[in-house]
Amino acid sequence: MVYTNLPGVFPEKQDGGLAILATSNAPKVLVMGTATSGYSETPYLVGRTQEAAVLFGTGGTLIRGMYETKASGAENVILFRMGATATIIEGIGVMLTTGGIRIETAAKDNSTLADYDMYFDETSAAQRLVIRNVASGATVFDRDYTLTTATIDRGEVYVSGSPTDGEGDAIGTPSALVTFTYVNTNKVALSVSVTPGTDGTAPSRMKLYEFLYTSYKQLENVDFDIVVPVDTYLDDLNVVNLTSAQVTTLGLAAISDYPTTSSATDYLGKVFVEEYQGEYYFWWWMPSDPEVTDATALETLFVTTDSGANISPSVGSASALLKIDGTTALTAADFHEVNFAYQLADFCYTNSTNNTECIGTIGVLPPVSVSLKDVSNWVGKLPTYSTDADGDVTISGSAYNGTGLLGNKFMAGKYGFRANVGYGGFIATDDNWLDGTEETDRGGHVIDIGKYISVVGGWVTLFNSFDSSGLGYISTGAPSYAGTISTLAPKNAPTNKLVNSVSLPYRLNNTKLDNLAGLRYVFFQEKPKGTVIADAPTAARPDSDYRRLSTMRIVKEVVDAIRSVSDPFVGNAGGAPQRAALQTACEGALAKLKKAGSLSRYDLRITATPAQQVAGDATMELELVPAYELRQITLILSLAAI
Repeated sequence: MVYTNLPGVFPEKQDGGLAILATSNAPKVLVMGTATSGYSETPYLVGRTQEAAVLFGTGGTLIRGMYETKASGAENVILFRMGATATIIEGIGVMLTTGGIRIETAAKDNSTLADYDMYFDETSAAQRLVIRNVASGATVFDRDYTLTTATIDRGEVYVSGSPTDGEGDAIGTPSALVTFTYVNTNKVALSVSVTPGTDGTAPSRMKLYEFLYTSYKQLENVDFDIVVPVDTYLDDLNVVNLTSAQVTTLGLAAISDYPTTSSATDYLGKVFVEEYQGEYYFWWWMPSDPEVTDATALETLFVTTDSGANISPSVGSASALLKIDGTTALTAADFHEVNFAYQLADFCYTNSTNNTECIGTIGVLPPVSVSLKDVSNWVGKLPTYSTDADGDVTISGSAYNGTGLLGNKFMAGKYGFRANVGYGGFIATDDNWLDGTEETDRGGHVIDIGKYISVVGGWVTLFNSFDSSGLGYISTGAPSYAGTISTLAPKNAPTNKLVNSVSLPYRLNNTKLDNLAGLRYVFFQEKPKGTVIADAPTAARPDSDYRRLSTMRIVKEVVDAIRSVSDPFVGNAGGAPQRAALQTACEGALAKLKKAGSLSRYDLRITATPAQQVAGDATMELELVPAYELRQITLILSLAAI
């Protein structure tokens, strides 16, 4: 045994760690998911997979996503645990359950109720609060409230507020501390309020959207290259995709709390979000008649027929019809349709514009089974497209909509979506909601944010360390695709590249694969050399210049290089000599990329009008010719007589 009292150096030889810590320059893959323990809402760089699995536990989706990206070759994986909440105890040392002392655990788990015990002495003039870590027996917080600060505060709990002399109930004693679990069980008798911590490992679709919304806000300044929100899908249904008859049958309009995960009512609704004191709060509305589009009728539906939001937060003076201030009325226009793929695309677009260029991968829901019939229905059929008087491809009526993946409104287009335009699209809006006013660039083109994501339609059988059976398990190929991308130089497209540690649970014929590739889905196919990526498009519309993932990755390489060499110039003088020096620095970075084979040609110009110089602005115009990927080889054969 290791001595506990004698000084010395005591080595600990740990098994299962024969792996080198991630120190390479490979792209960083950010995996977002839920877990039963470990750091919460904090990026964690994986050094050894076994250590990460022990730290976060194998429950939830986070560690599964780690193993899937790692098995396909990712070297630098960052984990981000979402959804866990802390245990909060309020109202200690007062007559009411508000005010007084507030305790919040730094750890966010459902185990935090049992992890700590405490006592609060209200009888002495001093009034003293002591909190102890049950496992270690160490006191983590100790304060005599006649003092201005605590004598012990190890940061495991956050304690705020103060008691009122002679008020509140005693909790435990110095010789018999009681656990937070005891306090929760007896909270009414003790006149306190307790909110138990949660793991958040099985969220409903609406809760998962909330987790991601909050997490994306927290990740705006984190450096990563590829992001994978595990267990999110392009085609997760929203109430707006249903008819009023379906809403009635499912009872969605009667929902007053978050649906049970994976139940028949586990749909996304329409959402309103408000920030209050640094936290985000969510109202959800499941319209009883989602087919209503007239603004006046929609408002009447919300206020009168549906009586406001189905789910509203308990904060401030919020209600089903009021915002947090209690005086501002909610309206139907405050609520927005949501979609996981659009949410991811908007995050990647915002982060790429403001911080670091990044791309995301997201899956689709699986077929009901792997039978030929179910797989065929899952793939579906294409819409019937028409060409209008302006030469635009449209869908002229609901009867011409497609079905299945080939009928998805974002990928194929749908009558009633984006003015019936063919091939749908993910377009930036003025308010970052998909039903906002679409924005255009300087050239008048809509800003297509689909270029920042890849929609992976393929489901695969995976073989990695997450599976203890050795038989493999079936899951979306989105994390595996992200891992494969991270192994490739930007100039090398994922097209036709092997995907490690996977096989296909079903086969699609080449006609279906061709149609799916035409709508920008990423699928896999079997070749003699193994399972390969059939095609590597982005989710950008067919008329975008950024339809290929390789193009986006080369552009990312260029933007990252330009940002790196330009940053030292920001904040310094901006005259002609400095602009010339900036031009030289950028030319040098671009020349290296051309030599490496990422660029075929480039043309760079930096200008600043007198007005721009006064404002401290400059314009950098860069025209690129990337090394476009080779996708098809046409072999022309002819025979000679002799």
